[in-house]
Amino acid sequence: MTLVHYELSTRLVTVIVVDAMPVMRDGIRTVLAGEPDIKVAAEAATGRDAVQLAAGHRPDVLVADLPSNELAATCREVQRFGTATVAFTDQQDDTSVLAAIRAGVLGHLPKSASPDDLVRAVRGVAGGHVIFGAHVADRVTRLLFSKPADPLDRLTPREREILDLMAVGLSNPAIAHRLRVTAKTIRNYASGIVTKLGVPGRAEAIGLARNLGQ
Repeated sequence: MTLVHYELSTRLVTVIVVDAMPVMRDGIRTVLAGEPDIKVAAEAATGRDAVQLAAGHRPDVLVADLPSNELAATCREVQRFGTATVAFTDQQDDTSVLAAIRAGVLGHLPKSASPDDLVRAVRGVAGGHVIFGAHVADRVTRLLFSKPADPLDRLTPREREILDLMAVGLSNPAIAHRLRVTAKTIRNYASGIVTKLGVPGRAEAIGLARNLGQ
């Protein structure tokens, strides 16, 4: 991975670490705590908890591994507190990467990145820099500047059918009744639709479908 080298910060960089797995949070904290200019202020297992902690701590950086739509929503929320986000995640598919970038993530690293890469990314985004490895930077350029495809083409026929029903105002239970499946199944489909479309939530997915004439 090619990253610009960022020297020690002239001020203390505060960080909140977000990961559902305690062992990953421990590892990230250990790496960052070894740097004299970085302080891990708090840890969280979910995006919701991270936003609450960010409201209190006002950290410089959020280092997060969350599901794609949750990561995007969390990134947008913590921006209100002046917090930059580093996505430290193995979700490297085009949809997830582009959703993160559009949400305002300033750093994007795979979990195979070295400890030094993570430290440099934290320092870089704290200074307002965008820190992507070459594996992400090349893809982001292609995704952002290539001819846009119809985002609904990412959905399966069943997902398109469910999105159509959502767009005409049906609730999950109503859709489940019509399709003779459980409401939980529809909730799972709805989550998948949101993730594939790279939007923050159900309302945005419905808005996208309506704008595209579905």
